[in-house]
Amino acid sequence: MNPFLQFPRIHFEYGAIAALAEELAVLGVTRPLIVTDRNLVACGIFAKVRDALAGAASHALCDEIPENPTIAGVERAVEIYRGQHCDGVVALGGGSVIDSAKAVAVVARQGQPVAHYLGHPERIAPAVAPLVAIPTTAGTGSEASRGAGIHPDAKSRGMSLGSVHIVPKAAICDPELTMTLPPRLTAGTGMDALSHCVEGFLATPLNPPTDAIALDGVKRVFAHIERAVSHGNDRDARWQMMMAALEGGMSLGKGLGAGHALANTFSDRGLHHGTLVTLALPTVLRLLERRVPEKIAALAAAMGAKNAADAIETMNARVGLPKNLRALGYPAGDLDEMAQDAAQSWFNARSPYRPNVEEYKAMIRTVLG
Repeated sequence: MNPFLQFPRIHFEYGAIAALAEELAVLGVTRPLIVTDRNLVACGIFAKVRDALAGAASHALCDEIPENPTIAGVERAVEIYRGQHCDGVVALGGGSVIDSAKAVAVVARQGQPVAHYLGHPERIAPAVAPLVAIPTTAGTGSEASRGAGIHPDAKSRGMSLGSVHIVPKAAICDPELTMTLPPRLTAGTGMDALSHCVEGFLATPLNPPTDAIALDGVKRVFAHIERAVSHGNDRDARWQMMMAALEGGMSLGKGLGAGHALANTFSDRGLHHGTLVTLALPTVLRLLERRVPEKIAALAAAMGAKNAADAIETMNARVGLPKNLRALGYPAGDLDEMAQDAAQSWFNARSPYRPNVEEYKAMIRTVLG
């Protein structure tokens, strides 16, 4: 069965933030809740959004979203939304902020606690608060996707919030907002974008337009991520990486795979998701090489490489990411439990091959290093 793909209205260019007031007017939003984090307030990014709203709409602010999205963070934002009589949501941030804002848009209108909707897309009705997403990283592509990951707390594995109803109504992609992203996060989020393009391309549903988008995203990451990491003020590199991230968000609508299943299993220590998934990806691709050889060859060609898994490992090193989870400081838990968790992950549903528990155990050993 082919997935139903739904994308937001997209504004993409330097200066695109100027479209925010118009988008809110189109959506009939007169008092948005701006959901963000304290770092973006401190570094002046929030001020740019506030200036774009000057004279157009009053707003409320929740700047308490943690690095990994949690139920508590969502609940706090919903409390402010209701207390300040808001009628829409603006997500300003990376994937954690946008994922949290998606949950806010559901809970604010539909009333049940956020845990009620996690893992149950059928419980999400069409009536959600209007949501505009403004990404400040070039990574998750959450501004264009119908999914979100919410953690029960900061040191627990993520749970799925997914529905076509939580796709943002508009995405404002302004590369200017990524210019101050430090090298480590530029690398981790950029390789996260690559992982969405790779696993979206490999996902089983037949959707040639999305596959073309995914391969274009792969090409952009390999052509531009090193410049974005080493020369953060390179405007073209930042533009290209934001486009790759957007394409990744579009691609993952087809599904994801074992790389994300592993990353979610490893997400119980509060470490950066993008780094976790890109460390897992090479060993996953090696498992798939003999099962979907034509697709793996197409990925390698898009990377300008002979072997896709090797190319990702090499790129990880070139942009300064650790070699394995031990180097990242990950304290491994029970190997059998971890393999069971990965094998049961919802991310396996559209993978071109579903690894069994023993195969996951072997991959976990490799990724741990």
